This record gives sequence, C-alpha cells and structure tokens, in this order.
Amino acid sequence: MATPIKIKRSAVAGKRPQVSDLGLGELALNTFDAELVTLRQRAFNHTFVSSNNNSVNVQSGAENGNQKTPNGATYVPSTGVLTLDFGSAHGLSTGDTISLDNDSLTFTCDADNYQTNHTYPRATDPIAGVTTAVTVTSSTQFTLNVGQGYSTEVVRAGAGATVTNVWYVTKDGKDDNTGKKLGDAKATIKSAVGSATEGDVIRVSAGTYTENNPIKLPRQVSIVGDSLREVTVVPQNAGSDLFHVSPGNYITELSYTGTMNAGSAIVAFDPDTIKYFAQSAYIRNCTNFVTNSTGMKIDGSKSIGPFKSMVTDSFTQYNSNGIGVSITNEGYAQIVSMFTINSDVGIFCGSGGQCDVTNSNSSFGNYGLISEGVGPRKYSGVINTAQDANKDSFVLDLSTPTRTITGFNYDNVSGIATVSTSGSHGFEVGMGITLSSISLNCPDGTKSYPDGKVGYVFEVKSVISPTSFTTNVGVSTITHTYNSGGTAKLDIIRPFDGQVVYFDSLYQEVKKLTITDAGSGYTSPPTLTIDAPGTAWGIQATAVATIKDGSIDEITLVSSGRGYTSTPNVTVTGNGTASVVMKDKYYSITKSTPVSAGISTITVNDNVPYAVGVGSTVPFYKQSRIIASSHSFEYIGTGVDPVNSLPAKGAVPIQDNEVDDRNGGLTIFTSTDQAGQFRIGDGVIIDQQTGTISGNFYSKSLFSTMTPFILALGGD
Repeated sequence: MATPIKIKRSAVAGKRPQVSDLGLGELALNTFDAELVTLRQRAFNHTFVSSNNNSVNVQSGAENGNQKTPNGATYVPSTGVLTLDFGSAHGLSTGDTISLDNDSLTFTCDADNYQTNHTYPRATDPIAGVTTAVTVTSSTQFTLNVGQGYSTEVVRAGAGATVTNVWYVTKDGKDDNTGKKLGDAKATIKSAVGSATEGDVIRVSAGTYTENNPIKLPRQVSIVGDSLREVTVVPQNAGSDLFHVSPGNYITELSYTGTMNAGSAIVAFDPDTIKYFAQSAYIRNCTNFVTNSTGMKIDGSKSIGPFKSMVTDSFTQYNSNGIGVSITNEGYAQIVSMFTINSDVGIFCGSGGQCDVTNSNSSFGNYGLISEGVGPRKYSGVINTAQDANKDSFVLDLSTPTRTITGFNYDNVSGIATVSTSGSHGFEVGMGITLSSISLNCPDGTKSYPDGKVGYVFEVKSVISPTSFTTNVGVSTITHTYNSGGTAKLDIIRPFDGQVVYFDSLYQEVKKLTITDAGSGYTSPPTLTIDAPGTAWGIQATAVATIKDGSIDEITLVSSGRGYTSTPNVTVTGNGTASVVMKDKYYSITKSTPVSAGISTITVNDNVPYAVGVGSTVPFYKQSRIIASSHSFEYIGTGVDPVNSLPAKGAVPIQDNEVDDRNGGLTIFTSTDQAGQFRIGDGVIIDQQTGTISGNFYSKSLFSTMTPFILALGGD
C-alpha cells in the first residue's frame, strides 16, 4: 500500500506553517486563504571566497598537530564531498584525520544569486567539531565528506523557486509578500516597482489591477504582462499619468481601461524628477481603452540629454476623445503599427516635436495627424553676403560670444542650477547652451563641471535677468557649491534638415478659407476677393466657390498668395460670408556647409521672393514635423463617439482633418483613405475609384510639360 500524504489544516487568515511544522512529503492547507503549501528541499551550488588562516587542524599522521590554510575549496552539496586545495604540499596521507574551525571557510551560493558571503562549517553542521578522515587526491589536494547540503523552505505547492531580478504580480497576491516567486507574489504593479532596481523584470499574471498612479519606474526596469488580452491595468487617479518612465524601460502585453482627465497619459516622462535620457523607453504590444487619455506624452522639457524620446510598436489607441501620441517641446518618437480609433487627435507634434510614423492607421475621431508651430529660437545667424530676390542660398555668420560665469547656485534635489554671468548673456528660454570648466566644491573635493556624464549641452529653463538664467543639469545625491570659473556659450551646430528659418520678418500665406455663412439664392457661384498683401513683392491670394441648392457648398483655394503681414479680409458677392485661416511662411533647411570660423552657407527649400541685405537676422527654430509613410486614414472627422462616428449612422468624413499643418508645422506623408485615394502629401492624389490623378505638384508638372507641346502645334 502506498504511503499516504499527510495534510495539516488551518482556517486562520495568513497562517503559514514553519519548516519545523512539516515533514518532507506533508502538505498544509489554509482553507481561509485557499493556499496549499509544502516543504521543498534542494541543494545550492557554492563558490569559494576565502579561508581563515590555519583553519585545518591535522589530528593524526605525519603532520599531526600542524595547522594548514587552504587557498581553494570546492563543495558538491548532493554528495557532501568537500575538496580542499593548498598552495604547497600538505604532507597528509589517505586515512589521516583533520578537523575544521567553525566559520573558517567563506562561500557564496546560488540561493541568493551569489550576492552575499556565508561561512562554514556552522555550529549546527554535521562536520562542526568533528574529526574526520581525508582522501588524498594529489600532493596539494585532499577530500573529506562534510555532509550533504540542502536548503529546506516552505513554499506554495507548485510555486517554484525564488529568483533574482524578477518580481511577480498576481491577482491573488499580497503587497506585503516578497514578490520573488510566483507563490509569494505582489498584488499590484506599483508595489513590485517599489521593490525593483535597475535591470529587473516585473511579470504580471492574468487579471485586472487597479493601480494607485502615477507609477514611477526605475531606470532599466521592464514590465511584462502574461497576455495583452488578459492583463488589464486601471488607473485609480484620473488626474495623474499612469506610468512615468526612465531610460531603458520596457512595457509590453498590457491593456488599459477606465477614464482619465484630458492631458493625463498612460506613459509619460516624470515631471517631478527630470532625468538624463541616453536610452529611450520602449512601449510594445499594448492597447489603451482609457477615455480622454493620451497614450504617450513625450514632453521634451521633462527630460535632459540627447534622447528626449520614446519608441513604440503596436500600441493601439482606442481612447475616445483622447490623443494617441503627443510630442512637444522638441521631443521625438519612432512609431510603428499604431492604430488610433475615435481619438480627438491621432498624433500631435507641437513646439518643435518630431516623429517618424510607419505602417500606422488613424480611424474615425476628429483629426489624424497634426503638426503645429516650431520650438523656441535656438540661435540666430546674420547675413554675411547680400542676396538678390528669388534666391535660395545664403551665407550666414553664426558666431556667438562666450559668456564668463560668475556664479553657479546648484540645487542637487531638483537639478536646477542658477547661473550668473559677468555681462548680458542674451539667452532665451529653450536655447541650448554649452557649459564648461565650472569649479565646484563637493564632499569628494574640488571638481570641474560638467564631467560629461549628462553631456555638456543644457537648455535654458528661465531667464531671471540679463545676467542670470536657470538650467537643469540633473539631480545628484550630494551637494555642490560654486568655487570659481566657468563659461557659457550658445550651442551652435551645423544647420540641419528639421530646422526652419525666416529672413528679417515672418510673413504669412493663406492656408484655407472657411464658410461662415453659406448664403442663399445663388444661381451661379459667387466671386471671392481676398485683400492683397501690403508688401511690394507680395501676391494676392485667390479662391473660387461652388454652390449647391442655391448656397455656397465649398471653397477651393487657388493661390495661397505671399507676403501677408496680417490676416486679410475676404469679400463674397451675394449674402454668403467666409473667413481666412493663415499660415506662417518658414523656410526649411535642405543643406548646409560645416560651420567654419562662424560662417556657414545654407540652402532652403524655396526661393525667397525678396532681396536680403547684409546684417539681416536669420533665426533658427526646430520645426514640428511628422514623417508618415504608408499611413491609412479611415473616416477622419466623423467624431469621437464610437457609435455615431460610423458611416451607417450618417457620419461624413472630413478630408482636411486627415493632415493639419498649423503655424509652420509640417507633415510629410503618403496615405490611403477609405475612398481609395492615395496621396503623396498634397502634391499628388491618385483616386483609385475614378482612375484620376490630381494635386498641386501634378498640375504644375502637367502644365510645364504640355505647354511647349501645345505651342509647337500652333496652339494658344
């Protein structure tokens, strides 16, 4: 008859047996917690660290009475055999006896991943205080049996072993558990994050977890769910972000549900502790169902360093009335396979934010891709050589003076440094500055700052006075006080594609016209007259209207004009009215020469229609820009309601809302929409349903090609 399994029971919450309460093969069942535990016994590998001097006492044989010091040891816990190595001949023979001093041999073991030292033999070990015979294997080595080495612990039945660098979260876990094994898991992600350190992985089992957000992730920590469909995270605080990421974070296989306030994000930089980013956070294979939320909020002002960025792959946004990705203040993102559904805005880039979007989709919602404005002025050049009208190449003097630092008041908790200069610095908020050779006193002595650990280029956060400004240089655990010296200078780099400029003054063009009153009683299209610009080189914008059922149906901009300094009025014949939306005219850098002795020659994307004289100012900005390849638009403009935005409910898409460039922002894209229109920006439109080709670039190209042919045939 088989040996029966003995089961001990308890109905007391949290009650667990001790090792001494169970024998091998026995089980303990807590009926209150529905927890089954048993004893586990296993051997751990050991690695020799050191030995005390004269730890081996010879008790018989030719070396009787002598003491010896091993310089190496190997222990096999499954057999109990200990091998001792010596630096010279030990002089013992097989059968000679020895004893070992207690706690004289130091080892590490894999029970804690070799993290701590342990001494042997312990007073409770079988070999402690015992004389035993040795077996000689060489003149410098012998073995002895010290007893098998097993560790016995109480574990949940089938729960597995304690592991290093991995933390477990389960639905039936408890936050006061260790989290180091599946059977002793945490109940919340936030609790596991609170225990995690750099390089750790947090594994989240199937279930729904309501989290006290924000959850601030340590650097290089990963959160890995069991399954996208089975692991759900619910933010408890609607007014706060869910995750604040650090460099090197990885989040995958999670879904998010609930409601947030507008502006709160699933993933964002930590606004409270601004970190230096040399590695982007990576979000992969997640789905966001949180109403009003922003999926990823990449605010470049909340980070320092060269990588104010995040990357994402397969992060679906079904966040009604929210934003898929918001990239601002010169932040950056690489986005692959992102679907945005019923979002207010699919992807937004503003104040110099930029992103690269590949194989993604925007469905329903109000807007698809929005690029708005430019970042702060980074620096300015001065025209070195006069240039005639209708030219695209300019020689600039980009040299700037070096400012002498006279004070450097550093708050190591916030990372903010208040910098004083001997004269007017001329810096503006958002400018990049190079700091060097600042002598600071700290507990380790006098050091020269910056040391390069967080780079050498920093951004001006505020301007206190003409001779004082603040910048974030990163947090520290130690205080620093200013000693002497140091310089500050604008960070002048070779002009690059992604920057934009204007020459002396920022002029405007007409972006579009909107119908403010469709009027009535029209039998023929009305005439629209847009006021002419006030500049001598300006061109008046023109537009035409179409009518339907006696009212204005649509207004098409024929020419955007140029040289406007204010918004013009538009006059419509009849009783209809319209208004004008303007756009700033920036010029994009297409190429440049390296800066040599402060001089660089830049080429811009369009001819400047007016002469530019020596001494003219040319400010540089980072343009808000989206580069989207193979983007799919479906029913954009139909709204954020998941039901009423459907075509079957009468919803009508608005093509102008697919891509909206505002105030100098730029979207470069190829796309296909629900009607089969393939677009290469606004330049070429291929309608696959009608088989027609249209667009500004196509029309201009066709005109330039056909006109000589027509003239050759004698046409007009």
